[in-house]
Amino acid sequence: MQLTTILLIAVAVLAMLSGWAVFIGARKSEKIKAGLFLLATIGACLWTAAIATVLSLKPEHEGFAPIAILGIYLAPLLMDAGLIGFVLWDKRYLGKIITGLVILANIAYGVFITLNQSLIYSGYTISERGNHVAVINDWMYYVYGAVIAFETTIMLVALLYQIIKARSKNIRYGYLFILITVSIAGILSLIFDIILPALGNYKDIWPGPLGMGVTVIAIYYAILRYRLMHLASSWLKILSYIILISSASIIYMVIFFIIFTALFKIPNPSASIFILNFIMIVIVLLLMPVLNEVTAFINSLISTGQIDLAYIVKKLNHMATNVNLNELADFLADHLHFSYVGFLIDGRLYGSGPLALSSGEIREISKLKRPEKGIWQEFNEPVADAFKRLDINAVAELQNAKGKKFGQIIVGKPQGKMTFERRDLIQLEMIINLVAALIDTKA
Repeated sequence: MQLTTILLIAVAVLAMLSGWAVFIGARKSEKIKAGLFLLATIGACLWTAAIATVLSLKPEHEGFAPIAILGIYLAPLLMDAGLIGFVLWDKRYLGKIITGLVILANIAYGVFITLNQSLIYSGYTISERGNHVAVINDWMYYVYGAVIAFETTIMLVALLYQIIKARSKNIRYGYLFILITVSIAGILSLIFDIILPALGNYKDIWPGPLGMGVTVIAIYYAILRYRLMHLASSWLKILSYIILISSASIIYMVIFFIIFTALFKIPNPSASIFILNFIMIVIVLLLMPVLNEVTAFINSLISTGQIDLAYIVKKLNHMATNVNLNELADFLADHLHFSYVGFLIDGRLYGSGPLALSSGEIREISKLKRPEKGIWQEFNEPVADAFKRLDINAVAELQNAKGKKFGQIIVGKPQGKMTFERRDLIQLEMIINLVAALIDTKA
């Protein structure tokens, strides 16, 4: 199996997933625009798949060739109509009129091509030495090329219009990104899919659809990155993750092919080698979140000289659904690197371990004066003696959203550092306030 065939199929699938991700995630008011993008991705998918089929077709399956060749010339019409509609649909009447005219014109022209295929190509060759389509270098082919070029020009002008009229820098950058990718894909398509076939070179037709498939995926990225549409769906995250994994797998397969052919001098590795490597890289990528979680957990535990704020905040958000104060105290003691962490709420102590405080000492702690500013409380003499005996270094107020005290957090001796720097104290106060909000919400 050739690498080009694998890439074309993979990009076709990714393009289709990108379209569905946008359509599923789009809000109701933008469903038509999302549907037009889905139409474009369907066109890109069919175009890419059709060329992959023609290039890889075996003599025993020659009967599929006419259908695949027809798909090569019909799919770009579908794709262009969808992309023009995606760019122009939200521009009131003019955008909708242009989109409607392009769709109707492409349907009519597509029907004409279907009924007059013999005006586009005179025949095809399917053999072990390579597949070839004999394009008729005449007026019909020139008209087809002119139609595609004209619609690409409409698309580029529409993108320029969007860039000029954009009210925000984010939207402007998003359409500029699409303009650049569409321009590159358009040049590739013009050279490899219009000019070279007319000159008799059909085996190099694949860069055009590959470039356009990558462009569709890039548009999906631009929609997410620059907020060109407001997407929100539980499926969107899953589809985006699948697209990310698949894209990484494709990049890996290209690198593997280059290294494999360079080392072993085999021009086309067998399909089983490609499939095995693809399965292995997908497994590795699926395991990446687990590996990242374990790595973050270990780093947070062993880095006693600093607080891993991002990891702690992430875990606290996960704990918000089911707060167990003893487990929360144990987690904070481990990852804030204190010998002890405890919560004193309503006269009851929840801690990361046992703490030998009498009921009288607990009452004295709960009666400590409120700090003039911040959350850290000063000790009176009975509390200071008890804390010195138990290696407790600090106690802070737990305040609710209204700033009212509802409990205290007791902090033991720091591990890894004798004292905390200002940055550590700021991070610690931030975490304590987050913990206070967490406990108060579930109280």
